[in-house]
Amino acid sequence: MKFRWICTSWLALGLLSAASSALPTLQGGSFEEAARSMDEGRRAELLARWRSMDDATRARMKARFERLQSLPKEEQQRALERGRRLIEELEATEEALDPEQRAVLDRLPDRERRRVVRGLFSDEARGTAALLRRMLTEEERARLESLGPDERDAVVARLRRRAMDQAFKDLSRIGRDLGLSAERLRSLRQLPLEERRMALVAELRVRCREYVAGQGLPPGLTAEAWAHMESQPDKQFVRGLARMLRRDPSFGIPPERWEKLQRKRAGQARRLAALSEPSMQQRSQRPELAGRALRQEALASRRSEAVAALVGIGHLGDPERERLGSLSSEDLWSVYKASLERLGRGLDGRSAVTEAMAVTSRRNEMGRRGDARGDAKGSGRSRGRR
Repeated sequence: MKFRWICTSWLALGLLSAASSALPTLQGGSFEEAARSMDEGRRAELLARWRSMDDATRARMKARFERLQSLPKEEQQRALERGRRLIEELEATEEALDPEQRAVLDRLPDRERRRVVRGLFSDEARGTAALLRRMLTEEERARLESLGPDERDAVVARLRRRAMDQAFKDLSRIGRDLGLSAERLRSLRQLPLEERRMALVAELRVRCREYVAGQGLPPGLTAEAWAHMESQPDKQFVRGLARMLRRDPSFGIPPERWEKLQRKRAGQARRLAALSEPSMQQRSQRPELAGRALRQEALASRRSEAVAALVGIGHLGDPERERLGSLSSEDLWSVYKASLERLGRGLDGRSAVTEAMAVTSRRNEMGRRGDARGDAKGSGRSRGRR
């Protein structure tokens, strides 16, 4: 469990600075001046993107640019810097894809390709948002939206330090599993922040290599994809690892330990969450979908796995199993999400799944009663008119 937290913490360090909404990264006093300041290739790329937009999208882009121009010079620079960081994160997200995933992406038209990359980045940002919720105090959460730029930057700096400190604490706790000596841990603790970050990633790499050497590659990860991920710089390596862990949370964990984790709430939640993680193929087939809609479709494609996982976690008997298996896709999603939420709140697996099923059943019953009352009222009005 700590293995994934270390990975998430490290990944979040790069995303914390880029997660805020960014305005367009154009500079100058007008569109024309901005375009003249760019090199030929970049200008042609943006011009092609502009021409591919519909009128509504162009209007929104122009309004954002004009809003940027209305800001004081100092705020403009901050907004432009946030935009630059966001673009860098989007590019890094794409660079972290393995050759097979890039091939799928390359077959898409430019507009759909950008949608898929933004969706991938949004998934990473969602993990950062969860990290923020855990790390921010109640007061900081309440104040964050109203903070000025300088104050917000100070909060981000504190969060970066907290994320690294927490990741190192977790690394210390699993040092025995990683084969680290007490002396090695003490030496790591003395390193400056950036050097400590590099050391953390080095330990992640060691653990991954040892796991692959002992257990082989997990399903869905080819030798070519693994070689590509392992050869990447730290930033891309961690992104690729984080994406793989969302699809296969057992990666890097010895089988006997994973079996034990499956009997705990945290392990059960990770197992469930992985079932709605969309593959690159699914993203490319439905680039217009994002967020909940895409995850719901991913779960529907793994329906039998989802039912089996809920049955196992909830220790369901035959009647409950049959009822769960007969649910519509929408109702199964409701049970799935409610079960995840309850596991997160600390309920045991049996209570989490059975309560989720009961809530979904009550909601459907209330809906049927409402429809029946509506039909009765409609019938009464029809008789009155006659």
